[in-house]
Amino acid sequence: MTYERMKSWYPLVFLAVLALALFAAPAAAQATGPRVVQPGDTIEVGSEPLVLDLINLRNADTFNPVTELRQYRDDDPTKQIVQVIGVPNDAYFTISARTISGKYGRYFAFSDKDGLIERNNIIFAPAPTATVTQPETAATATEIPAETPPATTTTAPTQAPLPGLIVIAAIGICGLLAAAQKR
Repeated sequence: MTYERMKSWYPLVFLAVLALALFAAPAAAQATGPRVVQPGDTIEVGSEPLVLDLINLRNADTFNPVTELRQYRDDDPTKQIVQVIGVPNDAYFTISARTISGKYGRYFAFSDKDGLIERNNIIFAPAPTATVTQPETAATATEIPAETPPATTTTAPTQAPLPGLIVIAAIGICGLLAAAQKR
């Protein structure tokens, strides 16, 4: 009798764990993978780390990996090096504002085997920060505009609806199996 009761709970526990895993899937789906970087691209770098794929910055003739990104004074490779960022893996390179250390600008690809790849460079720019706007008070909003006010846009949440539907379906299946087990 005890064995049969324990056996009937296994599918329900399994489906409950599956439902919880599917519920957590949207958060994990936001990190989709490395961003492929092309020569001349401008990448906005903020406090959140970015994962970049720098393979397209390689020398097209030899295809040797990029080992460093170098910034030169006045964006001139014949002048002094201002900053060097080591690239341990050019297919999966993580960068953030901390890595840049406030030295945004043009960076040239460098390979230990090929040297400076002058035509393959990218620009790191600071990511725009969100500005907080103060709501207008009734005292300052006495003016009536002659023109139609500009349309305000609202941004929708970036969560995909499909994982939520999967979770609801999994919970429904759990309920059906539980009802079937009681019969």
